Amino acid sequence: MTNTPYAPPATMPLEADEKICATCNAIIHQKAEICPKCGVRQKTKGANKEVLLLLTFFLGSLGVHRFYLGNYILGIFYLLFFWTMIPFLISLIELIVFIFMSSEKIEDNYTAHGSVVAFVLMPIIFIFFIGIIAAIAIPAYHDYLQKAKVAEATVLFNALKTETENYFSNTGQFPSTAKLKSLTSGTYVNITSNPAELYLQAMMNEKAGSIAGEIIRFSYDPSSKIWTCNADFPNGVANRYLPKSCRTDKPG
Repeated sequence: MTNTPYAPPATMPLEADEKICATCNAIIHQKAEICPKCGVRQKTKGANKEVLLLLTFFLGSLGVHRFYLGNYILGIFYLLFFWTMIPFLISLIELIVFIFMSSEKIEDNYTAHGSVVAFVLMPIIFIFFIGIIAAIAIPAYHDYLQKAKVAEATVLFNALKTETENYFSNTGQFPSTAKLKSLTSGTYVNITSNPAELYLQAMMNEKAGSIAGEIIRFSYDPSSKIWTCNADFPNGVANRYLPKSCRTDKPG
């Protein structure tokens, strides 16, 4: 049976691309904006109050609620100027207005554009998570590089330790830098000797970047023949870059 304007609702099952006109109950195309039977514009999906409140509260300063309502120009304005805090203040006022509006009034006055919201949210969420990952990964990678540079001092010291002990055992004196035959310089560190105070000092050189000029001392106790690693100085290498055997309670 062919539907006529203001006919009873169709009882035949609808095809996937069909819908029923809300005014005359005629079967029309799913994407039709105006019913060809009665000429009435089809009502689009109204905005949901709960969704609108959530978007305005959490993402209002970025204009996501405006994209949800189809106000694309306003949404772009919010995105461009969110750093000024002006969109935040405006969205706060809008939130109060939406709170006191009834669900029916919001549904009647505003149209939902959910697909546009998803399109806007995807890059925002992506950038947000990339920012979190970068905030964690970049400092961790920086610390890893600094630890590797500081580790070179330990490698050089291990070779010098045996040589220094043998020299002290044979001569009764702590060797000067000139007396040391093992390597005292690496890519990131230079080691010097202080015979008067019985220690070897490793100083990070300019290639070490932000820790250039910072030091570690390896002190020798002839009576116990024990070496002590220490960087608890104003220009000492920070604890987080030191091997565990050298760390103290010093912050950093």
